[in-house]
Amino acid sequence: MNRVVAAGLCSALAACGEQRLDSSELEVATRAVVVAPSRAMAVPPPGGPAIVAVTQRSYDNAISQEIRLATRGATPGENAIHVTFFTAADVVDSEGVKGNLLKMPAFEDDAILREMEERLPGVAMAPSAVFVQNKYGPFSYAFGRGVGGEACLYAWQKLARADSIFLPKSGAITIRIRLCDPRATEASLLRIAYGYTISASLSRPGWRPVDDAPPPAPRLGDAGSPIYPVAQPGAWDAPEPAVSVRAKPGSRPVARRAEPMEPAAPDRRLEGYPVVPPPSTNP
Repeated sequence: MNRVVAAGLCSALAACGEQRLDSSELEVATRAVVVAPSRAMAVPPPGGPAIVAVTQRSYDNAISQEIRLATRGATPGENAIHVTFFTAADVVDSEGVKGNLLKMPAFEDDAILREMEERLPGVAMAPSAVFVQNKYGPFSYAFGRGVGGEACLYAWQKLARADSIFLPKSGAITIRIRLCDPRATEASLLRIAYGYTISASLSRPGWRPVDDAPPPAPRLGDAGSPIYPVAQPGAWDAPEPAVSVRAKPGSRPVARRAEPMEPAAPDRRLEGYPVVPPPSTNP
């Protein structure tokens, strides 16, 4: 009898042991993981919207993050920065290629339009024809009005150096910025596209999509090299000098405003600054 009870107890304990789960047994159907905001690969400028959460996805050839920002508008969707680090700048369509590869997002007009329809549903966005450039290079953007007339902006940019035998697989970075705010203007939203910062990199040999910043002018800070401020309209409140004009007999004297003198253009190219080509004369 005792042997039967002992055998039953052992069977019960074995069954309980089989029901215990280990965390390594869990298999998730997505590669997305939530990381701390401090691990964001791109951050807004100071005074910009706060980072709420960061979702990261890993691929064989890239790491992608959706950096969700504080959102207070009524337009469907969330403010976010979508940034992806690619191991090479010549990524092509991964169709038919084995492995977990991410395709480089397209920059054609129809592809950007599909992105805006997905991330800004129902908002009529008008691409800007103005050339804009931040500290990383040229970028493009579109502006529109969302629910209640709130300002919405969508910006896109690609950072990549031309691959060569001397710089193989230098990598690439793609950025998408989606913003809507009922209290913002086009200029204030555009400031975030101008001021965001890439705050991470890949520790791979040769991976450097962004060139180093150019050095300052060679004589900057040297004694004997004065730099004069250029007065901007409305920057000074000093009264303009007046020039007396001889009045005709029987009339009151009048004062004529003197035109401010413009600084003389230098007679030679300033060293340390890029040369801006003249406008094309072709019709």
